[in-house]
Amino acid sequence: MLSILLTLLLSTSNNVELTHFCAENETPPKAKDHLPIGVCWFCGEEHDDDESHIYEDDNGVVCVENCIYKCLNPCCIRGVWLPEAPPLFLPFKADPRQLAASAGWRFNDQAIGRHVIDVSYFDTIQLYRWFNIGAPCGQLEFDIDGALWAVFEPTAPTSPLVNADYYIGVSLNYAWNCYSVRFRAYHISSHLGDEFLLEHPGFDRRNPSAEYIDLYGSYYMNDDFRFYLGGGYVVHRDPSFRIKRGYVEGGAEVYLPWFRFFSTCHMTEGRPYFALNLRTRQEHDWDLDQTYVLGYEFAKLYGLERKLRFYFEYHEGYSLEGQFCHQRTDYFSFRISYGF
Repeated sequence: MLSILLTLLLSTSNNVELTHFCAENETPPKAKDHLPIGVCWFCGEEHDDDESHIYEDDNGVVCVENCIYKCLNPCCIRGVWLPEAPPLFLPFKADPRQLAASAGWRFNDQAIGRHVIDVSYFDTIQLYRWFNIGAPCGQLEFDIDGALWAVFEPTAPTSPLVNADYYIGVSLNYAWNCYSVRFRAYHISSHLGDEFLLEHPGFDRRNPSAEYIDLYGSYYMNDDFRFYLGGGYVVHRDPSFRIKRGYVEGGAEVYLPWFRFFSTCHMTEGRPYFALNLRTRQEHDWDLDQTYVLGYEFAKLYGLERKLRFYFEYHEGYSLEGQFCHQRTDYFSFRISYGF
């Protein structure tokens, strides 16, 4: 499969002329000051008011996301390496294992401790994106992800690192219109902290390490509502920590209509949001894990469109922290995250 993917990448890249921005616009406008009302400052084309992500100010219509489709797809560009655009399949806002750089403070986590600091970091390599794929003329992207989630117990004598989960994955993402699909293969291995083991000399240490595959679909009703559903399978697990294989996950995200802002000068916007994530695993006899978040998001509206979020989180169900995953817990936390 890897050789087929590389052949496809090389064959498409040979036909790409990245020096041409657009067949009709060799040099797109750099500023909107001299454009008539209704013309996009980015691509120089006129857009309808009812298109998504179109913003109008005193100088004209500022178009962001649609220009990726309108200006690149029709220009004989079959694909692009390392696209400077958001991933085609975005992480779930209420997923406790979302790919993001984050830090938070948990209260009353029965599995880890009364007070817990949890942190994470990540990066995504959007390696290659193909245009006009399939009957819907969608986009297909190959991504490589890496991440770490770690929890500390700050009120213990040495503030030990309790557990760290290491993640690496590859995914194929396909998006068209209001839909996106992700097929992913990934590995997670969990490791207990040295200070934690020194303070708990009789702890039965295992090696929770496994490889997974999953498939998810996502649907955007409009710019404010998103629903997703999917499931996965454990294809390999360490003999010292054998878990049952199946899991199903779904959820919803909604941007709330209050306290919003938009800055044309800085191309940023702010929106409050609410999201929920529901997960059920065969390992826990299909009991339900529930996570709810309520927060505020600051977003950049061009380039990678990364987002800064401040939010409250409530989780009820089983722990996700490596060897503690068989323990039931519910906790409340305040978090800050930066990602997609």
